[in-house]
Amino acid sequence: MVGIEILDAQSGTTRRIRARVHLAAGKELAVFVKRPSRSLIARAFVAVPRLSQAEVNFYSELRDLVPIATPRCYRAGHFRFGFIVVLEDLVDAGATLRKSTDALSADEAASLLASLADLHRQWWGRTGSHPWLAKNPWRELKLGALLSPSLCRLGLWRVSSAVPETLHQSIARYARNRRAAQEAMSAGPTTLIHNDCHPGNQFVTADGRPGLVDWQLCREGTWARDVAYLLATSLETDTRRTAERDLLAGYLRQLGSVAPDFDEAWLAYRRNVVYAVEAMLVTAAVGVMMPKSTSRVLVNRAATAAADLDSFGAL
Repeated sequence: MVGIEILDAQSGTTRRIRARVHLAAGKELAVFVKRPSRSLIARAFVAVPRLSQAEVNFYSELRDLVPIATPRCYRAGHFRFGFIVVLEDLVDAGATLRKSTDALSADEAASLLASLADLHRQWWGRTGSHPWLAKNPWRELKLGALLSPSLCRLGLWRVSSAVPETLHQSIARYARNRRAAQEAMSAGPTTLIHNDCHPGNQFVTADGRPGLVDWQLCREGTWARDVAYLLATSLETDTRRTAERDLLAGYLRQLGSVAPDFDEAWLAYRRNVVYAVEAMLVTAAVGVMMPKSTSRVLVNRAATAAADLDSFGAL
């Protein structure tokens, strides 16, 4: 290696650096590097639930085994005071990265759902060969029970007008009883899930395939978590209201023989929209993860979906 040219650097939950590595004989390599955030709050948010460990494990063990587009990984590892993940620069590779506030069309959502169905079907009931996947939801349950009430209150305070008034008490009640609610949301067979597929973690390859980045929340979980999270955060309200039943039915067809019947799936979908609401409120509460204006858009989409679907009542 001759030198490194930094093209762009940002800091949220992690530091994200686009760089060009100058190699011997005039060769170059465009990379995207993730390191610990400069913010102590963000570092704690990633370190305590071991999110960086999950992402390192994904790129080290699973990346080449999943049937969905993900960045090529050049190196992923932990060291004494942090971690590093070195990925291909998707922009240099001709991919289109979405912004967190982007809205998908129904056709774009259907394409990503089809890829998620392939992922879920491949890993249906098979995550036991990677025990760390099962540990992630266990950690989340313990931390969530402890932190959710205060973080949801803070998130509501920061973006309260983005949430229908009719949901405020339901959100508080959910946060107080999170463990039981999570058990109801997670009932049924498990598979490998991305668990954070909002628009900002989506991209489209140069040849038109949908893909996902930021696998630090990947885990063993219910298929409905990914489907509900995707539709509740990625679709404008009118698009979701018009298309969500057809989109769910298309996902179930792609899932194949392991798919539940539609009524069972519809209930699971409605329930898991609650997680999308909580996740976006926590994001708004922590503050360093994305701008407040972005959080408001995603909170509003998810909360409106929860109100439309009576998601809290479904629990």
